[in-house]
Amino acid sequence: MNGAHLHLLLSHVAPIGGFFTLLLFIFALIQKNKELKRTALWFTFFTGISALVTFMTGDSAEEIVKKIPGISDTQIEFHEMMAMFYLISLIVVGVMAVVGLFLSRASTSVLHKFTVIVFILLLLTSYLAVMTSLTGGKIRHSEIENTIPAKPPVK
Repeated sequence: MNGAHLHLLLSHVAPIGGFFTLLLFIFALIQKNKELKRTALWFTFFTGISALVTFMTGDSAEEIVKKIPGISDTQIEFHEMMAMFYLISLIVVGVMAVVGLFLSRASTSVLHKFTVIVFILLLLTSYLAVMTSLTGGKIRHSEIENTIPAKPPVK
């Protein structure tokens, strides 16, 4: 396994973890369950950690991928920029989740407020997750480009 392979494996954890955590937040809010809210806040924290680990493997993946003919430096740089925005947003949301966990030990209403705040922030970071995933995929997956043939293929 090389750096690019490791990066590809890890790059799925944060977006999928974030989606799962959003569902957990929704379920926790509907059920008004204190333990599920805490669990969702912990999952938010761990999703941020997974994004950090994934970002740290990006440079080794870049060095490998740059050697492949047809790979665009512009695509790599754009993906790296989107990944940085996504990472920063998840770290901020993860820190908010931990602060919420700490402050909510004394009050259920504080837990609820932080649950709602972190849920909304995590929902907003979903856009960055999608953009980071799309820009990363476009580096090697031409099938996800937005190109439409001018006319249908002749049979």
